[in-house]
Amino acid sequence: MPQFDVKYLPKILPIDFCQFFTHVLLRQADISPGASADTQVPSALAIMGHEVMFETLQERFWPIIEHYAGEELIPTYSYARLYNNGDTLERHSDRPACEVSVTLQLGRSHHYCWPIYMGGHRFDMAEGDAVIYKGCDIEHWRNACDGPPGYYSGQVFFHYVKKNGIHSAEAGDSTIRNNYSYMRNRSFVMETK
Repeated sequence: MPQFDVKYLPKILPIDFCQFFTHVLLRQADISPGASADTQVPSALAIMGHEVMFETLQERFWPIIEHYAGEELIPTYSYARLYNNGDTLERHSDRPACEVSVTLQLGRSHHYCWPIYMGGHRFDMAEGDAVIYKGCDIEHWRNACDGPPGYYSGQVFFHYVKKNGIHSAEAGDSTIRNNYSYMRNRSFVMETK
């Protein structure tokens, strides 16, 4: 597989799952309004980092992301955000734990598509679409959201490092958590019927 900078992956998550995960973010916003604000988008309705549910989803996508990256990866962390009208994601590149990153569009309201920009491209992502990119190298951003009143948009971000790369010490986002079950679960074969 050739090296990539940015790769668009349409429909990698079914819409029902997108809506389920967005419902989780909406519930988080109801239960703890403003309690999980971050410095990057402090006005976001909900922020969920290092949650088992989203990290499990990251684990399930791991082999797919490796395929497009063209080499072995190790997960670092996942992060989900519920954006709302007026939010802005400033132009930035990511820290070393985000060597290979994925932005996945979950559910949203009003059929409004709030674009993300990266690597010289504009992406208008539908529910279930993702973009894989080199998080440390590719600047990415979203202009101020100008959707309809009451608009919200759920996003989840998966971050990985190259297994044999210069940031491999960031595996498991070791400054926060270093006891993932990723490797064991990766080799576990689920029963299918």
